[in-house]
Amino acid sequence: MLRQPKLVTIKTIIVDDHPVVRFGVKQMLSATDSIEVVAELDDAEKLIETIREAEADIVLLDLELENTTGEDALRMVREQAPDTKVIIYTSHDEEERIVQAAELGVDGYLLKGCGQRELVNAIESVSAGGIAIESSVAGKLMRHVNRRSSAEEKQTIRFSKRETQVLGLLSSGKTNREIGETLFISESTVKFHVHAILNKLDAGNRTEAVSIAAQLGIVELT
Repeated sequence: MLRQPKLVTIKTIIVDDHPVVRFGVKQMLSATDSIEVVAELDDAEKLIETIREAEADIVLLDLELENTTGEDALRMVREQAPDTKVIIYTSHDEEERIVQAAELGVDGYLLKGCGQRELVNAIESVSAGGIAIESSVAGKLMRHVNRRSSAEEKQTIRFSKRETQVLGLLSSGKTNREIGETLFISESTVKFHVHAILNKLDAGNRTEAVSIAAQLGIVELT
């Protein structure tokens, strides 16, 4: 009789400090032949040791743990077990946390409440070398990238020497007349430079222009 080849499963560790969540996730994953839950942890204290002992392929990681954060746990995995894939599985959908996880090199980001099929598909996709990001999470990540790209474009803006002087005086709250008197130029010339500054910064008014310039590090607010 021919032996059936042993099914290669995706060895997965669940890290979550809520027992009910761990139980529910394990039940969902155990219902498929492609995934094997090799360990359940309520914190990251023994995570690296468990990864190595179990030869785990994927860690399903919550962001809120009892003794540390998921971000710190992710950073630790990246440093000490870089070949292990990590999928964030959390209720947190704040842009700041999504961006931080992405910058740390997460392989997937799912929100709790996703269906069994979505969770299984995510693990299988990440195991195969892909990424798995829930659509709402991807949208927030894309908006962040777009804003950062826009900011980087604005940082390449070049101001003339006079425009730089005018912008600096604007940031100190001086009026057009006061700027003209300081720089020994006419008020109409000041208005011309202010108009050019607003256009370059895509600002609707002087206050917005100063705010954008301060965010980009062009001027310092006093």
